[in-house]
Amino acid sequence: MENENPADKFVAFVREYCTWSESKARTETEEVKTAIKLLANLYANVLAMPNDNLCEDIDGSRISDEEWNVVFKRFGALPFNFYSTFFSPHKLSSDEHCVGDLADDLADIYRDLKCGHELYERGHVKEAFREWKQSFNMHWGRHLSSALNALHAYADDEGIEL
Repeated sequence: MENENPADKFVAFVREYCTWSESKARTETEEVKTAIKLLANLYANVLAMPNDNLCEDIDGSRISDEEWNVVFKRFGALPFNFYSTFFSPHKLSSDEHCVGDLADDLADIYRDLKCGHELYERGHVKEAFREWKQSFNMHWGRHLSSALNALHAYADDEGIEL
């Protein structure tokens, strides 16, 4: 993937994440390592995407609640579901301590990526990238960063070599 342009690399990581989300779970350690690798790659590569709002406004089809539930349940194979977090960690005086849900994070990321991927597969490439970038900024970026932080802490605490 080294010689690919950033857009092609990002699409490849979207496909890999969606395929993983739809696949049968493996061992807990493999799942943790895969999740960390995919989330880190998605984060790094979405940042390389342009903010191109000058394209046709086409909505991708979102997955159904039933499809989301299948993926949500699949992520129950990870070694933990809930983790401690803050909604706005940059606000030191904030008392917004809350509980994060790893399966919810990963399933929501899947839903947003799948929506853009559907646009991409229909030939609406610019619209797909706009969808991915906007939904990253408004939604799945927070899910990704929270999940990645929790997974990395778990791997460190459990001595999982990354």
